[in-house]
Amino acid sequence: MALPFVVALRGYDMRQVETLFAEVDGALVAESAASRAAARDALRATTLRRRIRGYAPRDVDAAIAQRLAALALPAPRSGAVRPPAITPLSFVVTLRGYDMRQVESLFAEVDGALATDSAVSRAAARDALRAVSLRRRLRGYEVQQVDAAIGERLRAL
Repeated sequence: MALPFVVALRGYDMRQVETLFAEVDGALVAESAASRAAARDALRATTLRRRIRGYAPRDVDAAIAQRLAALALPAPRSGAVRPPAITPLSFVVTLRGYDMRQVESLFAEVDGALATDSAVSRAAARDALRAVSLRRRLRGYEVQQVDAAIGERLRAL
């Protein structure tokens, strides 16, 4: 299983991270409070090993925090639809990429709409994502990563 983390020098052990996240993600969809508590304890107690090539620590730490927050919520009821997890913004800066300020303001608007229950603000955010025309600049956010995040947020809306 490949997780959507950047591979970096001196990153976390990829196998260890994948094993941990498989256990935690299984507990997230479980209805058992005991399995959710065990996953929460596993996340808090784990010490991730560093390797020469591994997952970027900043990305993994953010995903751990996100999963801890999700595990703090009540377990989903049978048949209930759980909102998809949204990854936090952490784009690689490249020589020719999307304008960083424009991307950040777009995602601030969209993530604000995702945090509300308002159908109107979600529809406006969805329309903004579909109509956006991002400028390319020297030293901007990596295009494929931003496009993937836009697709992820469109599915969440």
